[in-house]
Amino acid sequence: MRITDPQWPAVREASRRILRLQQIRIMLPQKFHSMTNKMIVQLGKNQPSRITFPKLVECDKISIEMEIEEEEFSGTIVQVSHKEPDLETVWIRGGDDLWLDILNACEDLLFAGYPGCIGCGGPNSEKKWDETEHRKIAKNNNSGEFKNL
Repeated sequence: MRITDPQWPAVREASRRILRLQQIRIMLPQKFHSMTNKMIVQLGKNQPSRITFPKLVECDKISIEMEIEEEEFSGTIVQVSHKEPDLETVWIRGGDDLWLDILNACEDLLFAGYPGCIGCGGPNSEKKWDETEHRKIAKNNNSGEFKNL
């Protein structure tokens, strides 16, 4: 995925949440479990003081859920789908293949030192995520695909 893709900021935000939040459950198809486990192992190597890690659950659809409330987050915090979720959820519009982009972004951020660094999370990573603004920008930059949703 190119940095100019309208979904890029949401992919990065999803990756930052995976790396930063402690009590998450990643729901995804079995075909992604092995590569996601590799990212979780790398997470442990890069964050040796971390004591909890994402749990993987086999599911047809990709989403990330909080097991317990953390920071201001609860429930579903990320969803990869064609169907638009509520505004409390980072929406990455598209199919399962976008999970690979999320994993790549996780790897990039881990090697940059995230979350134990300032500014290495990418542009605007220190600001609160604005899902409403993201969806507005994504809709305006997406050749009409949203119009029929």
